[in-house]
Amino acid sequence: CECFLVLFAVSESVSFVWSKRTGRPRKTSKRQDKQLKAISGANVCDQTVRNPKRKPALTPKHKRTRLQWAKERQSWTVDDWMKVIFSDESRICIGQGDDAGTFVWCRSSEIYEEACLKKTTKFPQSLMIWGCMSGKGTGEMTVVISSINAQVYIDILDSFLIPSIEQMFGDDEIIFQDEYTSCHRAKTVKAFLGGRHIQSMSWPANSPDLNPIENLWWRLKKMVHKKAPTCKADLATAIKGSWHHIDAEYCLSLIESMPQRLKAIIKAKGGATKY
Repeated sequence: CECFLVLFAVSESVSFVWSKRTGRPRKTSKRQDKQLKAISGANVCDQTVRNPKRKPALTPKHKRTRLQWAKERQSWTVDDWMKVIFSDESRICIGQGDDAGTFVWCRSSEIYEEACLKKTTKFPQSLMIWGCMSGKGTGEMTVVISSINAQVYIDILDSFLIPSIEQMFGDDEIIFQDEYTSCHRAKTVKAFLGGRHIQSMSWPANSPDLNPIENLWWRLKKMVHKKAPTCKADLATAIKGSWHHIDAEYCLSLIESMPQRLKAIIKAKGGATKY
């Protein structure tokens, strides 16, 4: 029968139709694959010329900083990384948590039928959240209802980071990681952390591939998406419920990947990695 595989690319709000693989040899070289079909005239599968990997833009300065940061910690063991508590903010949208895409079998004449469509919203409802994690599991998480400045960030740390540290580490010394943003590096924030004897980790800009909590966000969004929230109240409930179902073993596996992440950074000379 005439069947095709439809891939809904959520992030681009478009759909591609791919025919079944025939097993024939490649018709183009890798050099030709980099050119647009309209220019090269080659009969190339849509997948060949689409779907580039999305990574933050890295300047030469970013690469030098990332490389130096990784080299300074390349001797760290998993036990060393177990003492770090990672944190971040993320935005979760209604109906856009299925970042991995959805596959549907259908005939070419059926691709626009109701059951075969991946529906998107131009301006979806969303919530900003802050959370933290370590090799011991997830810490506290909260929905952020206002823009984040230094004082709001201090309130978040006081209300959610401190209890997370006490719960996961007790009186043991820890290292706190957060992203390199202006409100995170404000003098008042540094004073707050110093007053509570919390050591803050330096962090290279534009380096989500070094932060394992980015992988946790991906899993959280998948879990929330499956609950199909339809309004912000439902979204908040879905986020909180899903957060508490992220198991400690998964968090541990992310922390165990840190030595490999640093090796990848060093191998790439500070450039982008697969993480």
